Amino acid sequence: MNKGLKITLIIVIALWLAKPAFSQSDNANINVRFSVPEIAVVDIEPDYNNIEFSVNASASPGGEPVVENVSNESVWINYSSAIRLTGNKRMINVQISDNDVPPGISFYIEASAASGLGSANQGISTGKVRVTHEPRPIITGIGSCYTGDGVNMGHELHYFLEISDFTKIESAANQVFTVMYTITDN
Repeated sequence: MNKGLKITLIIVIALWLAKPAFSQSDNANINVRFSVPEIAVVDIEPDYNNIEFSVNASASPGGEPVVENVSNESVWINYSSAIRLTGNKRMINVQISDNDVPPGISFYIEASAASGLGSANQGISTGKVRVTHEPRPIITGIGSCYTGDGVNMGHELHYFLEISDFTKIESAANQVFTVMYTITDN
């Protein structure tokens, strides 16, 4: 082997052996941690949410009294929910929390289907529900979701007052009871 070829071969081998030293990369790592707490928040919109009904005499003598929703306002329920991966879905219960529905009167609430705004996994209305002092679900199947905040977001609430037993009705002015909504785990 000639001397020039030996020197070239030695240089090539030396460069090949030195290559790892020149082509090493330097890395650094950092761990990123975060947490998402369980979230269960419910709100009624708009804020001035008073519903008013009136029971009036029939237009004809001997006719059945007429129940009228005087307030005729649109009321919406908004909520946000974050559940554990293995957690149960949530529901919204409704109940009377203060005072009573007058005797002879039945009070109902129905939640509409979700407005379509917000995220997926919003709950499903259970239909028209009679409201008493016992909690009853009006929306079920709530997963990790949000409805958006404000009027026209979430589920519209429809209120119904019906005369269930006219013999028990007594004349009274401004009878008030309070309805409470609670988001809970199923």
